[in-house]
Amino acid sequence: MIRLIASDLDGTIIDGSNCCDKRIPETIAHYRGQGVKFAVCSGRPVDSVLPLLKGWGLDGVSDYIIGSNGGEVLEIASGKRQEAYALSPEVLKEIIDLYEPLNLIPTLYDGMTLYVSRITKETKEVARRIGVQCVEGDIRAMTVKPELKEMFIVRPEDMEKVEQFAKDHPDPRFNGYKTAVDLFELTNPLLAKDVGIRIIGSMMQITPNEMMAFGDTSNDVAMLEYVRYGVAMENGTDDAKAAAFATAPSVDECGFVQFLTAHLNDKLEVY
Repeated sequence: MIRLIASDLDGTIIDGSNCCDKRIPETIAHYRGQGVKFAVCSGRPVDSVLPLLKGWGLDGVSDYIIGSNGGEVLEIASGKRQEAYALSPEVLKEIIDLYEPLNLIPTLYDGMTLYVSRITKETKEVARRIGVQCVEGDIRAMTVKPELKEMFIVRPEDMEKVEQFAKDHPDPRFNGYKTAVDLFELTNPLLAKDVGIRIIGSMMQITPNEMMAFGDTSNDVAMLEYVRYGVAMENGTDDAKAAAFATAPSVDECGFVQFLTAHLNDKLEVY
């Protein structure tokens, strides 16, 4: 029996126009009526996701927010929060220095403002997409406290080069991965979305066999592998699909709803 459904946002239930099909919250509400809890999972900080839920129609149907790629969990009804696995300021600065030859745009993101090393059309697009203002600053100098990640803005045509650079420069203190066509993030190697799922599982006192999760890219892999029913979107990356139990139609086809309607009955059994 499924007791928790978790879903990534961008590329999974939020399309390229930053819209959520109205059938998605309707479908979530239906299963919540049967006793299922719903969690949204994002690389964004919890405080930046929370105000966006209303515009997507997800504010009344979401029980949990997993933010910062698993580093934060908010139980919405109670306001209870948990955090895990931040990177020290020293490591964050080393990451900025390591990737400097690639001419990427390092950022500092507090949930309300996206600080960037320089403003470009790419930074403006990212800020627009996540619904915050974009402010230029010296990111290295501003990095003075632990953060859950270092996020670089990348031109999509350069992403393959950045991913290869990360593979060629491994470091046991952090992992790097693409989280969107124009975003590359580095986090504590112990931090992944499955950490947030595990925290919620502990809160609900349920096992991975009672969980279903949807995702589309590399930072969803750990989550898709952890739950019994991990579902990758057809528009997703190869590693996400390889980690998944099944594949759903693309986000542009409202694949989240299509999959649930076809494979989860009102007894909350997967078939």
